[in-house]
Formats: sequence, C-alpha cells, structure tokens
Amino acid sequence: MKQKRIGNRKNWWKWAFLLLLALNIAFIAVVASRVIQVRENLPEQSTKNSGGVKVGTFSTDIEQLNATLSAYLADYQGDNISYAFYATSKEMMFEGSYTLLGYEVPLYIYFQPARLESGAVQLTVTSFSVGTLSLPEEQVLKYLQSSYDLPDFVEVLPDKSAININVQNLDNAAGIYLKAGEIDLVNDRINFEIYKK
Repeated sequence: MKQKRIGNRKNWWKWAFLLLLALNIAFIAVVASRVIQVRENLPEQSTKNSGGVKVGTFSTDIEQLNATLSAYLADYQGDNISYAFYATSKEMMFEGSYTLLGYEVPLYIYFQPARLESGAVQLTVTSFSVGTLSLPEEQVLKYLQSSYDLPDFVEVLPDKSAININVQNLDNAAGIYLKAGEIDLVNDRINFEIYKK
C-alpha cells in the first residue's frame, strides 16, 4: 500500500506574498537612492585668504595707471616733502629727494613689479640713484619708510629690498577690493581682479 505525502502541497499564496514584498522593497530602495543621491556637484568657490567673491576684472595701461597713481598720491604730498611714483615701459619709478647735511639730493628708485599669490604687487628694487652717493639699498628704503607719507596699504621691506603694495587691503564703503592679475609693463598690459567681500 502506498502512503500519501501530506507536506508535498505548495502554498502559492506564500510565494506570491514574498514576491510582492521583494518588489516593494526594491521599489523603495530605488526611490530612496534617487532621493538621497546628489544631482550636481556644486563648484567650490576659492575663498583661501579673502573670503570674497570674484565679480570681474579690469584692464588698464601705463598712461591710465600713472594718472590714477598721481591723483591718489596727491593726498599724501606735503609742503615739505613731495614725491612722484609712476610706471615706465620697463619698470616702476619713485622720484623724491634725500636731505643730506641740509642739502636736497635727488632720489630715484627703480622697481620691477611682480604679482604675489595674495594679490599684492611686490616692487623689487632693481637700482637706485642718490645723487652720486653710494648708499646701501636697505638704508635708502628705511629713509623712504620714515621720511615719506605713504598710504597704509604700502609695506616697505628694507631687509628684502622690496615694497609690497597690498591692493587687496584698500578700504572703501562698497566692500570691494582688488587683487593684482597680470603686470606686464613692456607690453602695456596691467590687469586687476575685482572682489566683493
């Protein structure tokens, strides 16, 4: 006699439920991954030193730069001491005078401009002339620093034979500042980047 198996009967409802449950879990996983996933990578803004946003650039030439320098430095001229600072086709030049034993001796300092990573302009002394006197560059720059009324953003570095013009520290009510871009006197191209704080 043959015995019947009772456990051989399959429950199709159980398999249908598990299949439906798997489809629901897969659907929820796909929707969740699409919701959580970042759609676009936002570009990171460069805020290393300044925390500002670049809003544009402007270009000038030597003639316009000299007119701007002359107008700006007019406020720093005094009755006793006056000086001129301007760009030529090869270098930047400072003209003033040096008082030695009561005599006015003409003072000429020639600089080579370069852009620093901070956006400042560094003027490195290439040569100077104090009449026919031979003086160390460091002493001439110390005299320049102590005797002439210079703007606050001008930093004289006698030990490095250089002057830093920190254009990024110019104050104004609009919260706008500059960083030096290209400084090419030979090709008459001078560019500055404009930033908003």
